[in-house]
Amino acid sequence: MMKKIMIDPTIRKEQVDAIQTQLPKDWEVIQQFGKADFVVTCDMDISEEDLQSCRGSVKGIIQILPGRAKIAQVGISIYSVYDTGLTGVAEHAIMLMLVLSRRLLWLNEKVKKQEWVEGKSTPILTDQKNYTYNWVGLPESGQLHGKTVGIVGFGFIGQEVARRLKAFHAKIIYYDIVKASSDVETQYEAKFVPLDELLHRSDFVTLHLRYIEGEGGNKKMFGKQLFEKMKPTAYFLNTSRGQLVDEAALAEAIKNQQIAGAGLDVFEYEPFKPDCPLFPLISDHVILTPHVAGTYVEEARKTIASEIIEIIQENGN
Repeated sequence: MMKKIMIDPTIRKEQVDAIQTQLPKDWEVIQQFGKADFVVTCDMDISEEDLQSCRGSVKGIIQILPGRAKIAQVGISIYSVYDTGLTGVAEHAIMLMLVLSRRLLWLNEKVKKQEWVEGKSTPILTDQKNYTYNWVGLPESGQLHGKTVGIVGFGFIGQEVARRLKAFHAKIIYYDIVKASSDVETQYEAKFVPLDELLHRSDFVTLHLRYIEGEGGNKKMFGKQLFEKMKPTAYFLNTSRGQLVDEAALAEAIKNQQIAGAGLDVFEYEPFKPDCPLFPLISDHVILTPHVAGTYVEEARKTIASEIIEIIQENGN
């Protein structure tokens, strides 16, 4: 007898195709909620009435991106699957922090040009005790351990950034319009602070907000006034949306050494225009990437599909 899975119609066709490709032969995709063994949802709310009507058939609800849809709690198992395309954005933000603080591009360029420090240019055969340390003369380098990272926007991606920062023993503060629950704050060891305080305290300010258009929106919310509140040793990161930032103001803040630098994956225009004020500043402390933080899409779809298949196989009998 064929088992049945219903997939939220708001889920993109490419993701549905990835699920169907991996679906076992004894499973089929249907449209009727009440006849499904499992329901996969992302944005589709599921009410108590929906669940009461099919309590005898539906064995579980699989939710991509937990928290997006409202699902009633009436005794049916709910499973969570995370969108690894979005977790890739969190990884990209962490990467930018590390590359900037460890001055990776500066080091790479020095090694490429073989610019060795005087007195350390003679090669020696290394072993456990004998080696040449820092033979390019790196003057200073930072680390994430003990640094204060301010997360602006504490939704799914912001929390994924916090999850990863815990492993580095960074101090995590955040700002959002809606304060997270105490359970979430405890889970990520994150503290809510006003935006001004976040800017004053943070060694890294990383932006993870949705872009809201029109009156009352947040276009160019990060401009001259906010950059002036950051520490001169701090870095600004944006992997969310380009129109949240006044690029001219950011360029001025970097040139005037109001902040140490920036790492950006998104821009007001993409590809950015030739006169983008940030383009001439590209260096080891200004890193621009071409909106690729979340583009591991094919891999993410396959991973999501694999996790869904694993859930239905383990719990579908």
